[in-house]
Formats: sequence, structure tokens, C-alpha cells
Amino acid sequence: IYLMYHFFVEKSDIKINMSTDKQIEYITIEGTEELIMTQKYVSDLGYSMRYDVTDFKVFKYKTQDIYKNLNDERVLVVVEKSQIPSNCTTITSTKEYNNCYIKVDNYTEENYISSKNQVYKITIKTPGTTEYLEGARVRIEHMLNTFSIMN
Repeated sequence: IYLMYHFFVEKSDIKINMSTDKQIEYITIEGTEELIMTQKYVSDLGYSMRYDVTDFKVFKYKTQDIYKNLNDERVLVVVEKSQIPSNCTTITSTKEYNNCYIKVDNYTEENYISSKNQVYKITIKTPGTTEYLEGARVRIEHMLNTFSIMN
């Protein structure tokens, strides 16, 4: 009984949480306006973000929220709580948030978004190919523009 409890209860680190706040939005990809269906994901990490439900699925794994591209599994957006690293020398500020961007390599970039004492690290992993640049990048930028820290 202990082993069954251990594997099915204690080891069940993967959860799927969805919000039902769907809406139709327009994005522009290479000069063409495209209609997408977005859904707002409200995380227990204290933020919300909209994502394209036809291109991404979201799930929780341990202390991370992972947005996985349905067309190319190499495209991931990972959100987790963090701290601003010391190599964030250029911090841009908006009305609500401070942002820092670090390009780790050709396939990985990190965005740090902070407000007051909350810091989120958003890691974007891509294959670095032109197929990615055409559509997925615009969708990810749209996701980042809807990122909101809940107080």
C-alpha cells in the first residue's frame, strides 16, 4: 500500500490546470493578420498569461509552468519564480514591471519580469530555425505581452 501511495500520490508532480476564459484575438504574422483563439492561464505561482490554444498546451511540473508548442515540441516557454541574476545589467522598465533579457545561446533566451518583490524567469527554448521565426515567435511575443503578475 505504501508503494502505491508513493508512486500515485507523492510522485504525481504533473498537474494540468486550465482556465475557461477564452477569446478570439488577431495577430500579424509576416504582414498577414491571423485569427487565434487564446485562453488565460491563471497560475498558482501568482501570475496569469494568455496563450494560443491551437498551438500550445500548458501544464505544471513541480515549480514550473510549461507551455509546449503542439506543432514543434522543441519550442517551449517555461515560467518559474526566480531572482534577477547579477548579469542583468540592462533592465528596462514599464509602467508596471522591470524586465531583463539574457540570450543564453542560439536556442535559449531568458526573460526576467519583476514587480516589487516578485521575480519570474521566462525561459524560451527554440530550434533556432526559420520555421520557428515565422509563426511561433509572434505567438510567444503575444503571450509575453499578456503576462500579468497578480498581487
